[in-house]
Amino acid sequence: MTDRANRYAAFDNFREGSKDLFEAYAKSTESSLRLDSLYSFYVSPGGRYGGRNKKIVDVFYGNRPFDSITETGVNFQTIRKLETARGATLSYQRTDDGLVLCSLSPAASENFHHPEDFILLDMVKNPTELERKSKRHWRMFQAYMESTCLDGKPTFFQKILVFYLRNFKEFVADKTLQKRRASVFFREIAKYTVTVGLSGFIILMVNWSKDSIDSNQALERHHEVLSVYSNIAENAKIIAKSSEAIDARIKILDQTTSDNLQSLSLTILESASRIERSLDSLKEANETRAKKVEGKGAQHVGE
Repeated sequence: MTDRANRYAAFDNFREGSKDLFEAYAKSTESSLRLDSLYSFYVSPGGRYGGRNKKIVDVFYGNRPFDSITETGVNFQTIRKLETARGATLSYQRTDDGLVLCSLSPAASENFHHPEDFILLDMVKNPTELERKSKRHWRMFQAYMESTCLDGKPTFFQKILVFYLRNFKEFVADKTLQKRRASVFFREIAKYTVTVGLSGFIILMVNWSKDSIDSNQALERHHEVLSVYSNIAENAKIIAKSSEAIDARIKILDQTTSDNLQSLSLTILESASRIERSLDSLKEANETRAKKVEGKGAQHVGE
């Protein structure tokens, strides 16, 4: 098979096992079970609309009524209407060249929407890595759900994750792809620096034009102006290169931050597991000790 065919096959394997994989994640923590009880959790290999699209895997929380309102209808009849909210969505979509686009769509209600349509979480070039990366994607999905749904209870760590997603990932708003907010921020700083420099240069030219008296002085001013302009142009090039370097650095930081967050999360999970095992052992020891005490008490009573 070609490389593209191999990528297709790897995504098909991931799609077929996605339901068991993500349902296991959904049962692993109390917070995900709480969200399931509120919104109902679904995994739809083939997409949420009929499940017939072999290029899509949708992982999402469904709809739920959260309030009701009374409206006046025809002939002044009162109508009671339920207001509903929907949960967040983690979506995997295979492209024609076999890459997999992973995106996050926020939770929303009829009267409350978030600025972004969805966030581009990841572009997986090798679909054989999807199962390994799915754990990190799941943690991002849970943090995003807790932070965007009406009844969310995000932890401090989850708030940091969502801040990272919204500032260091590309996103779509109003059906238009937007650049990373962090990249835009640094570019605006560079643009402001160049604008201030050029404004100062123009003011300098006007003042020198007024002060010029004879041709020799004008020629000398002209050389100074050219020198200043040359310095500004050189600084503008340096700023542009610096902006490109910053953008590249942000991309590296994006990957590094993802890896660090993954390591931190794994460490927290391992520590929690150790504590849980210790508590279970302590509980068993206390129960055994209590049974022994009860046995000795019953023996004394019999005597």
